Amino acid sequence: MTTIALFDVDGTLVSMGGAAREAFGRALQEASGRSIGLEGASFVGRTDPQIARELLTRHGVDGTELEPAIEETIRLYLRYFAGDLPRTRGAHILPGVRALLEALSARPGVHPALLTGNVEAGARLKLDHFGIAGFFDFGLSCFGNDDADRYRLPELALRRARAALGGKITGSQLVIIGDSEHDVLCGRSVGARSVAVATGWTAAATLQSLRPDRFLADFSDTRASLAAILGETV
Repeated sequence: MTTIALFDVDGTLVSMGGAAREAFGRALQEASGRSIGLEGASFVGRTDPQIARELLTRHGVDGTELEPAIEETIRLYLRYFAGDLPRTRGAHILPGVRALLEALSARPGVHPALLTGNVEAGARLKLDHFGIAGFFDFGLSCFGNDDADRYRLPELALRRARAALGGKITGSQLVIIGDSEHDVLCGRSVGARSVAVATGWTAAATLQSLRPDRFLADFSDTRASLAAILGETV
């Protein structure tokens, strides 16, 4: 049976050690010409354009200035992040990720892809940094630049899967894997399964309270992680 395994990026596959957040903050300030602090701003489960819109609006950017400022923020963020990435410290791939991706890629009918709030170029930068971008089918993936509303991405993922793999693909063949409440909740409208992993910034108890189809502390146990994603018993 065909399974499309849709992974979040930050807090699920990798941690960038604050480098992406810092680059985003610099980009916001330059794009807006305003002093924009990130204290108290949550990036968890949000798309890059959504984060930019909320912070720019909060600091008085509106009207005809807003959309160009969002676009300029994303452009500058990618530039700054790409420049900073080779020197970043503290960035790391999360436990068990590489072994899990290798195991998924070896299973017939399984298509690892992404469903993330990152814009595509940002996701590629992060995954290329750790040499894991090649595990993912970017044609089946969905990004923050596809839609600023994360909750509309699963429907887009389903349409892309049907176009690429055949019209009989159903929502139940999608599984969304991530570390935030939005990863657990966003796919329910299309009948997707969810696997929550407590490697990000959302408390394990919060994730479990939302009743994901499966819950994992992390991906260290490749066999258990594979079974959770494929809906198998260990």
